[in-house]
Amino acid sequence: MNDAPNEPGSEAANATSPLERPDIVARDTFQAELDALRAREKAHTREGDAIAAARRRLPMVEIDPSLPLTGPNGPLTLLDAFEGRRQLIAYYFMWWNGHPAAEQCEGCTHYTTQVGELSYLHCRDVTYATFCQGHSRRASATGTSWGGRCPGIPPNPPSTPC
Repeated sequence: MNDAPNEPGSEAANATSPLERPDIVARDTFQAELDALRAREKAHTREGDAIAAARRRLPMVEIDPSLPLTGPNGPLTLLDAFEGRRQLIAYYFMWWNGHPAAEQCEGCTHYTTQVGELSYLHCRDVTYATFCQGHSRRASATGTSWGGRCPGIPPNPPSTPC
C-alpha cells in the first residue's frame, strides 16, 4: 500500500493527536488573542478569494469531444456525457483502485452522496456527472451502494418536467 498522506490507510490519514486544554486567561487577554486571530482569518479569507478569482481567470483548454469514457451501459464519449445539454459539471472523484468503498476519499464520498435531484440543473441545460479513474464496474457498484451517482459515469435519472 502506498503511504501517501491523503490515501486511506496511510499513517498520516489515521494519525490523531491528544487534545490539549487551552490556558485559562483574563477576558482582556482572551479578547486580544481573539482579535489577532480574526485579523489572520480575514487575511486568509481575502487570500482565498484572490486565489479563487485567479483560478476563474485561467485560460481554457479545448478537449477532444470524442474522448472515450465508460458509462453504465458501456463505452461513450465525452460529448455523450453532456446528454444533449449545453454545459457539463464534471466532478472528479479521487478513486483509489483496490480499496473498498469505506476507504475511498471521504470528501468525494460525502459530496457525491449529497447530489440528488438534478432537475434544477437540467432545467438550466446543465448535466452533472461524476468521473474517476479506475475500474468502472467496481466504482459503479460502490456508487450504487452509496445511493449516489456512480463515479466514472454520467447520471441518467428519469426526465423531470421543468
